[in-house]
Amino acid sequence: MKKRQSKHIKLFLMLALLLVLTVVLFAVIRAAWTQPQKPDADTVAAQTPTATPGPTLVDLYAYFDWTETTDNIRVYDHRADKLVLMSLEEYIVGVVSAEMPAYYDFEALKAQAVASRTYTLYSMAHGGCHTYPDADVCTNSKCCQAFSTHERMQNSWGDDYAKNYNLIASAVMHTAGEVITYKGKICDALYHACSGGETEDSENVYANALPYLRGVSSPYEDPMRQEDVEIGIDELVRLITAKYPESGVSEENARTEVEIVSTFGSGRVKGLRLGKTEITGKQARSLFDLRSAMFTITWSENGAVFHTKGYGHGVGLSQNGANGMAKHGSTYEEILHHYYTDVQIMVYGADGLPKLAQDTPDPQETANAQETTLRLDPEG
Repeated sequence: MKKRQSKHIKLFLMLALLLVLTVVLFAVIRAAWTQPQKPDADTVAAQTPTATPGPTLVDLYAYFDWTETTDNIRVYDHRADKLVLMSLEEYIVGVVSAEMPAYYDFEALKAQAVASRTYTLYSMAHGGCHTYPDADVCTNSKCCQAFSTHERMQNSWGDDYAKNYNLIASAVMHTAGEVITYKGKICDALYHACSGGETEDSENVYANALPYLRGVSSPYEDPMRQEDVEIGIDELVRLITAKYPESGVSEENARTEVEIVSTFGSGRVKGLRLGKTEITGKQARSLFDLRSAMFTITWSENGAVFHTKGYGHGVGLSQNGANGMAKHGSTYEEILHHYYTDVQIMVYGADGLPKLAQDTPDPQETANAQETTLRLDPEG
């Protein structure tokens, strides 16, 4: 009897121990199953939020050995209404960004950089900005040259901001200090958006006949920037009589009293008759808000249709033509030598090129420069 009870006790204890072990094992398994698993490195990397890095811009000040062109210039920002001090090359980057599309060929961008730098230094040597006397230049294209701040570049280019800025900055730095000269003097390096196939002699647009601003062919312009502008008879007469009341043009006689009487060899209008008054093509372009003085006139049922070619005054470098030349394999030096006659490309401040601070502008040249203060067009 006692042996049987002992067996029962042992069996009970064994069952109890087995039960305890089962409960412990179950608890261990449950804990292991419910414990969060440590993610692997790839999972961590994928789940960790990353900050988008800012654009990496070319450092203008570390790219090359600075020359005398690093002298600060006073730039009047007409939008912000303040005077800003910056290096010449920094200013040129802003000018090229505003004056020429960033998608133009790199050699065209370099040609624009040299032309803009030359134009700036020439203007500074001839009295600086005539609209804002305290400034060497301003950012108003109707007075000096167009200019883009970094903020305007970002707004204009969006995601392409860093790429476009670095491209233009590289074009400026590859030509740092280079200017266009004629017989050792810095040129008045005028430029415009598109010539319509032929550039113009300077005296046909402005007061001076400059030997390096001769009309040349510009065969690679694409597109030619052709545009048809229709002006109704009533509006046409209103514009004419408001500016030239003595012309005698009326709605009844406009179709016979408004006509082109002469053109230059380039095809630009030399003289336009408005009844008893004759005006220049340049004046007509301003009066009728045309892209170019290279135009013809036809008549529609409603009024006059001006058929224009090109964009801008047509003197000096054609930006569109420069891009076409670059696409056909021309270097920026070849482009500049094509659009500016018998010039040399030199480094500002180098031996043989007088420093501008030592130049004494000729009084007559200064007077002529003042007459042509508004020589750049809003579209370059």
